[in-house]
Amino acid sequence: MHGERITKSKTDKVIDGVCGGIAEYFGIDSVIVRLIFVVLVFLNGIGLLLYIILVIIMPSAGQASQPPKETIQENVQEIGERVKGAGEELGHAFSRRTEEHSKRAGWFGIILILLGIFFLLENLHLIPWVNKDLFWPVIIILVGVWLLIKRWR
Repeated sequence: MHGERITKSKTDKVIDGVCGGIAEYFGIDSVIVRLIFVVLVFLNGIGLLLYIILVIIMPSAGQASQPPKETIQENVQEIGERVKGAGEELGHAFSRRTEEHSKRAGWFGIILILLGIFFLLENLHLIPWVNKDLFWPVIIILVGVWLLIKRWR
């Protein structure tokens, strides 16, 4: 450890450079820091909360000399801009794919209706000749074949 302030990494970053900055500060591999965060997420969820807090309060290298209040304000503003940009990109992506999604929704609706009819008839004992043990494997195979054919087109 050294006496300088811990900062986000400019070069070793996946999301915002928090883990890379911690790793640089302590002189360890950033993979270890990332694994610690992942373990903390799965153990009790604190890893995600801690990471979000660090994204907000941890300064970048250019902010190291600033007071913490200014760092937090700039980080929150940057996060807001990122979220806004991501939302706009997502909106553009959805607007381009509206027709494609409505076709998928239609097929999904048909599949759900057919499955509902099958289970209704099966529960009313109107199709005793159908083997329930083979039903799901056949459905999964058919959906897989359909997806592959659709992808090749």
